Amino acid sequence: MTQSTTTPDALLPPSWLDQPFDQTPDSALAQAFRVKYVHLQTRGGGDLYVTSLGWPHVRHLLPEQWYTDKWFAREGVRLPGSTGTVFRVPTRPINGRHIELVVKFSRVGQEVPLVIASDCPEQLSPELIANARFNSPFEEFGLVMDLRRGGFGPPDLRIGAQRPLAIYVPSDEVASWRLGRTGGRFRSPQQSLARDQRSRDMAIELDIKRDYVLLYAWITGLNAEDAYSAGLIGRSELHALTQRVTAELSDKGFRVLDNKPKHYILRALRDRNDVLRRNDQIAYALVDFELLARNEAHQSRYETTQRARYWEFQTHGLAHRDEPLPPGRYRTNILGVNYVFGRCPNGSLIWVVGEDHHLFEYFLPDRWRRTARVKLALSNEVYRTRTRDNIHVVYRRSRVGERPPLDPFYDSNRRIREHGYNSPFEEVALAMYLRRLGMATIYPRAIYRTSHESVKSLAIFDPQRYHSHADYLTAGPGPEPVLSAYFDYYIVWGYWRGVDPQDNRHPGVRWGFTDPEKAADDGLMTRQSSLELLASIRQRLTDAAIPHERFDDFEFLLCFDDGNQLIKDDQGRLKVSMCLDALSAHEYSLLSEQQYRQLIENLQARLADVGGEILNCTGSHILLSMDPDGRFALDPDGEPRVTLCNFELMASRYCLLPTPDTSP
Repeated sequence: MTQSTTTPDALLPPSWLDQPFDQTPDSALAQAFRVKYVHLQTRGGGDLYVTSLGWPHVRHLLPEQWYTDKWFAREGVRLPGSTGTVFRVPTRPINGRHIELVVKFSRVGQEVPLVIASDCPEQLSPELIANARFNSPFEEFGLVMDLRRGGFGPPDLRIGAQRPLAIYVPSDEVASWRLGRTGGRFRSPQQSLARDQRSRDMAIELDIKRDYVLLYAWITGLNAEDAYSAGLIGRSELHALTQRVTAELSDKGFRVLDNKPKHYILRALRDRNDVLRRNDQIAYALVDFELLARNEAHQSRYETTQRARYWEFQTHGLAHRDEPLPPGRYRTNILGVNYVFGRCPNGSLIWVVGEDHHLFEYFLPDRWRRTARVKLALSNEVYRTRTRDNIHVVYRRSRVGERPPLDPFYDSNRRIREHGYNSPFEEVALAMYLRRLGMATIYPRAIYRTSHESVKSLAIFDPQRYHSHADYLTAGPGPEPVLSAYFDYYIVWGYWRGVDPQDNRHPGVRWGFTDPEKAADDGLMTRQSSLELLASIRQRLTDAAIPHERFDDFEFLLCFDDGNQLIKDDQGRLKVSMCLDALSAHEYSLLSEQQYRQLIENLQARLADVGGEILNCTGSHILLSMDPDGRFALDPDGEPRVTLCNFELMASRYCLLPTPDTSP
């Protein structure tokens, strides 16, 4: 085999090609379905997406080493028995060394010629078979990586699978009919990838007129069908292996619609007529994943698992304080609050509250920015959403740098205009400060700075916060002011549902609270009991003259005691907590005008004791915990327990910015 000359579609290698995967420039990183790639562009307009597993072999994966001049077809061997276009290909040698690839042309958007064998051990519904579709290349890699991680199911069960190395997209456009694609079949995987990429400036897109080539590492061995033909295993063993693979895949949360012995690679033993076995069982590795999918159990538990890990990190964040940070993550302190800071490939910035770097991934913009949301305020961008990891949060655009639109000829308004809106860093600092003093507030989770410039009109511009924050710089290389007038900022808050999650953690429990639907998912009650409980809650709200339709099912919280048992109320019913702001409570006649005013006065008095004041305090800034009968949780003084949820116009002596720490 000899090296070929450079072609128009060959890659011009960048200077950093030999750097470790985690040290490649942010501008070259891409992500899809939770798999990170280094995105390389070829001279002719092609694209090469290399995974962390492929990066050590990146020079062998460049298209001129296996694709140019149809090297894969001339020097490779088409795999017999494959219904798709799949080759085993030795790359061109580099410094006398080549690697073995599996080169597979994606069949995304094509009709699935699925025939289920009569002895298939898994019962597949006709609907599942009828709706079968080939995975897109990025979906396929995402699923394979998930299978290789093995996070779902028994931890001691590991399933070997081919290593996904790279996805190559040649620049040439091909008529969709030549690729066997139809718009209807292509649209679903195209939309699935688009949803995954919604918040990414450098989004990956599927083009119906372009080919997609998946590169896997070759696994030495022979498939189980050939092992049977060679007399290495018997018919009963072949049948048992098929049933075992199906069962183990199911245990790990997956299914393969065309599961068959040709997809199991076994290792023949040279010294005897047998195959490699471990613990008296045949050792195997899986190949061919274009019909791999998560089963219902995995899909249902995936978000629950992510949520459980999230609360584990929130609760035991200090345990990871001394761990080395991943590349591109930095610990920093702004106004007395610890953050993990990082930059996203699209140029946006994130400060995640706390010291546990594991939390950072939960607040990347693709996890929450474009999920279904509910608008909570008319005068500003305030939204409630459930993130892709099943975490309920509220995010609000900071109005820092805007002059409050109030008449200056009244003392209260003039004070607000002179004070201006707090910066997002001040809001978070105030919330954390009050929490340390024992006052209940919603919990700040992260601050997000957008990647696109958004300059405020001079007619509404208030520069004072940019001056006061000028000495606070971002951590890491290329420091810049943490607060810039050229970008928008969002604060992500925990969604308060009547129970403070940080105070409701109990030993042996993943988190100290749940809701009826999740309780059924987790086996704490039957599905029927969950539905009956929800119906009972809504009837109780109706009886209390509270519009039950304003609440979603997940807003009704059930709490555990120290014995991991769901807590019951004084009538023997499961205790249910929920949230209502004080203004709504007054509108529903749950608070009299006197009680309403007293709540605000009491809150302002408590703030005054610590040198603070809310300049525009209203009942919408006060959250109350209540049960479905409209009874409020009470503080030690017998008054409704209040939780503060707005800090943008809070004045405090604490807000005076200390001198920034400039030590290295």
